[in-house]
Amino acid sequence: MRHSDFRGMEKNAQTLDEEYDGLSARSVDDHYNYPLSPSVHGEFMADGTNRKEHSLHAFVAPKQNKNRKNKKNKGTSIVNKVVEEELPVVQEDPQRTRGRKILRDDFDTQFDMEPDDDIERSKNETVPIRPSGLETMPARVATLKISDRSDRSISPQKQSKSTYDSPSVTPRQGVSPSSVSRRNENTSSSVTSTLKRRPIAADRTNTLRDYNERLEGRDLLNLVVVGHVDAGKSTLMGHLLVKLKVVDDRTMHKNKTEAARLGKESFSYAFVLDESEEERQRGVTMDIAQAQFKTKTKIVNLVDAPGHKDFIPNMINGAAQADVAILVIDSRRGEFETGFEFGGQTREHALLLRALGVSQLICGVNKMDTIEWSQERFEEIVKKLSSFLKSSGYKESDITYVPLSGWTGENLITPNNPSLSWYQKEDNPSNIKINGVICGATLLDLIDRLKPPERPISKPFRLCITDVYRATGIGAGTVSISGRIDCGGVEVNERLLLRPSNDQVTIKTVQIENTNVSSAFAGDNVTLNIQGVDPTHLFIGNVVCDPEYPIPCATIIQARIIIFNISVPILPGTPIVFHFKSMQEQGKITNLIEELDRSTGELKRKNPRLLTKNSSGVIEIVLQRQICCELYSDVKELGRFMLRQSGLTMAAGIITKIIS
Repeated sequence: MRHSDFRGMEKNAQTLDEEYDGLSARSVDDHYNYPLSPSVHGEFMADGTNRKEHSLHAFVAPKQNKNRKNKKNKGTSIVNKVVEEELPVVQEDPQRTRGRKILRDDFDTQFDMEPDDDIERSKNETVPIRPSGLETMPARVATLKISDRSDRSISPQKQSKSTYDSPSVTPRQGVSPSSVSRRNENTSSSVTSTLKRRPIAADRTNTLRDYNERLEGRDLLNLVVVGHVDAGKSTLMGHLLVKLKVVDDRTMHKNKTEAARLGKESFSYAFVLDESEEERQRGVTMDIAQAQFKTKTKIVNLVDAPGHKDFIPNMINGAAQADVAILVIDSRRGEFETGFEFGGQTREHALLLRALGVSQLICGVNKMDTIEWSQERFEEIVKKLSSFLKSSGYKESDITYVPLSGWTGENLITPNNPSLSWYQKEDNPSNIKINGVICGATLLDLIDRLKPPERPISKPFRLCITDVYRATGIGAGTVSISGRIDCGGVEVNERLLLRPSNDQVTIKTVQIENTNVSSAFAGDNVTLNIQGVDPTHLFIGNVVCDPEYPIPCATIIQARIIIFNISVPILPGTPIVFHFKSMQEQGKITNLIEELDRSTGELKRKNPRLLTKNSSGVIEIVLQRQICCELYSDVKELGRFMLRQSGLTMAAGIITKIIS
């Protein structure tokens, strides 16, 4: 009992009432948080005859058969009256509000345990029925029990009789038929039954027409730039944005002044994308940066990923949003070899891109001005990269090589350079690729030649949250989330479901590049301003989805993986870091089900003892917390993942079965 501190003894309510019968006292410890405080001034000196009105014994003991209709607490506030009036609705099922003795996926002992939850009851032991009235329970305690719970995504006061009569949810064909993840059995039924149909018609002809008008007849393309640290990725793309007039002269002058102040004049173009103070001082890209530019036939969403090995998780986050990629290589003698050998980020980034579904690749051989645009060095790099990329699963027709200089800006937009006469031979037209090289093509030309993937617009809406913040000027109670739409579409005023917390949200505005639009579809990087959710329920990695077809949540999955060049084989019980979209989750490999042939996929043996490097297999993974995922056969974008350990990438895989 928390109130027994005034005697320094731990005693229960009954013992205290017997020992101090007829005595009256009050506490003067202002710092102590008493659960049973007097409600009026006169009760600070309590009457011994009326001591049970504010003692734990009053609501631990059985309800007395006394007529208390005329005894009312004068200090009861309007809020407490509302709670007392709403209790009969809650008590239709006593377990609904208390949520006890029920196995829940997001059970947290810190918040969900109540005083007698830790007492193990036998199966034959009957649970005593608590009194249904609130006459003997202090109003303040009743308010705490209902309102101070951390998992109140659906408040008991908001329930109504119409809640239980609503139709349930049925899964759509083509999507894994998984029911909504539940906090407990009773709460989940109310969550799924209150989901209403979208007021928007299934026919999105008008919104698709607006979408095509917004694209201006161009194709949408998500491009990520990767490569070894100090390969010149940010400088290369920053200079390209300056040449395309995406960055104005005033901003560029400011960047040059800032670079000169820091003693890094050569980083002025990199500051276009590296905007944080820490990145500029260290001269290293630490997080992904985004921009947008247009070509003749494309609208390109650019993602600049970090190259340092300490920020591989951020690189995976950026690569998971991409359709195509540019792999930047430092052409200087010794620098290319450092990034290409085992442990270098040139090799690792290429493997990660392929595992995340990126198949089209532009290899930009950068800093060619430092080696005097040597044709021999360029061909040497192309030869080494070609053999490696082919063995990694890339098709020769999807790889293109181009010589560049990010600092001088040569061969980015215009090919006029006398030093590149060997690259601009007239006997080879620019539309013919020879050994992965299109003579005379600039970087912008090669980006224009990339093919956009097919967008799954007709599938249920899915958006994995990559950032959560509270923007200014968007209205009270509105939170901003950003991410890439993986499939489906969204419109303003549409109601969606947040998983795994099962909160319903309303889309107030949709923004693309800080511009309000009426709708957005698969492939768009958007910012959604939403209402109807507690900000404490929003986390990076959560998924906003169609309430009629919720995305499954899982802690145990079965997956097919391809193992990279690891030094220690994979055994049952191996701990891993599970990288999925923008989130990371701790877990372990609990079972090795099959070992497969890496090239053909045929079964080699069942239940292998271990999986070695450069092999393939089917495994079972157990995660510490729930993740929102799909089967790879249903939604490819939400079925891929990476496994890492001790800062190294172990394997890449696809989800083949959701077990639990």
